[in-house]
Amino acid sequence: MKHYVLTGFIAAAFSFSNMAHADFTLYSSDNDACQLIAGQWAGSGKATNWFIGECKYHGSGTITSADGGQHFNIEVVADKDSGSFFCPKHTVNQFTGTCINGVATFNTEYGSMDGNFSENSGDAQGTLTVGPGMTAEVSLQFHRVS
Repeated sequence: MKHYVLTGFIAAAFSFSNMAHADFTLYSSDNDACQLIAGQWAGSGKATNWFIGECKYHGSGTITSADGGQHFNIEVVADKDSGSFFCPKHTVNQFTGTCINGVATFNTEYGSMDGNFSENSGDAQGTLTVGPGMTAEVSLQFHRVS
């Protein structure tokens, strides 16, 4: 019975999570990198929280350039490889963003991440909100597929 009460509490906490506006910001040493951001990307990552534990994911994304590089749309699909049953098994997220002078900013309300990218690869780390007053530390690596 305690298990069901705890599960219900956690599920309620996740559904009422506080989503503050934040962005994912990736930096490139190449000011022209924004012209090359569009395409297919794939990667892996993990999210860690003291209560949930560690959740590992793999995923892919498509970045479409709306106006030659500055504004873009991205769709990301992620599937869980391992971790707690609290970790989502499958997610699909869509974002918009801008890329100006080698700085790509993904507009999102899920958390705050910073990282680096080049024409063919990148990495990022930061935090995601998973419940009221509860965050997970996140790290990911990605590479160009095509």
